[in-house]
Amino acid sequence: MRVQETEIEPYDGQIVGFFGERLDIRGYIDLYTTFGEGKHLCRTIKIRYLIVEANTSYNILLGKLFLTVLREIITTPHLAMKFSSASEDIATVHVDRKIARECYVTSLRVEHTNREES
Repeated sequence: MRVQETEIEPYDGQIVGFFGERLDIRGYIDLYTTFGEGKHLCRTIKIRYLIVEANTSYNILLGKLFLTVLREIITTPHLAMKFSSASEDIATVHVDRKIARECYVTSLRVEHTNREES
């Protein structure tokens, strides 16, 4: 799905980056996002995405509110996420290990900006 610039709502604020730098928020958009696959093992929730310009290999970072709403648990060693589906079954999303490794290697090559001086 491609978001049009006109769909982005203005938002005045900043977030703190991984290295303590402050990043201006360009705007936000509310999107319905589906996790999982199959009729009984998926869940769709509305998420507010804040849009920032950041020098990182991540496409998206999900916050604590998301974790609470989806009632999910992430297990990094297993590269998986478990959550309650719409039918209250436990659904699991697995990560492709090869793609995860490629993302990790790419993240090591990202040039980080210097911290802002106080």
